[in-house]
Amino acid sequence: MEISTELVYPYASTPPRIALDVAEALARCPAISRVTLFGSLASRTHDGWSDIDVMCVTAGQAGAWEAVRLLREAMPLRWFGPFADLPQPSGRYWPYGESLFHSVDLSFRTAEAHARVLREGFGGVSVVTRDLLFRDASPSPGAGPGVETDTGEYAFTHALYAATKAMKEYLRSAGEWVDVSARMDVLETEARLLPRRPSGGRPEDVLDEARSLYQRLLMERLRFGAGGGS
Repeated sequence: MEISTELVYPYASTPPRIALDVAEALARCPAISRVTLFGSLASRTHDGWSDIDVMCVTAGQAGAWEAVRLLREAMPLRWFGPFADLPQPSGRYWPYGESLFHSVDLSFRTAEAHARVLREGFGGVSVVTRDLLFRDASPSPGAGPGVETDTGEYAFTHALYAATKAMKEYLRSAGEWVDVSARMDVLETEARLLPRRPSGGRPEDVLDEARSLYQRLLMERLRFGAGGGS
């Protein structure tokens, strides 16, 4: 499968554009009172391969599900995977039309939990943040509890994220090719173990693109020599 150069070597302006699109979609939900960037985008140390780290203050889980509904309307999504430590709809979202490198890591928190992250960071490590939206909260629109997906896709999503992360590090000349190969092996294994297709997800779509990215990097490695490590 041919894959465009822009998906392998994205512009550095792409992650900020996606972040603004996400914030604009979430702002349509009255239950969302704050949308905060963190990670490399917030500190402005991002590059073309950076993902998008976003946390929101929301009025209840119903409000979070309503926000995701509006996000999906504005930005069709081809894959979602839950986090291990936060309830859905928090999780990783991969938008259609964007590189696999640009997952949107989106979490919904209470105002108290959000303030705790700002104060204490993650695991005691402080984080740089930047607000894209900050307003008074409105009552939850009462969109219902939503549907939690529990179809075994967490392991696949984790493997997909790890594989793309290894590719990023290789492209940044900060990782080893052996790590990329190992992560791709794990991804292929987890893809075979998926019990069934998750509702609203297309594992073959993201898997095929991961394979294409891997093959593109492998061909460049064979043609031009080792680029990001041995």
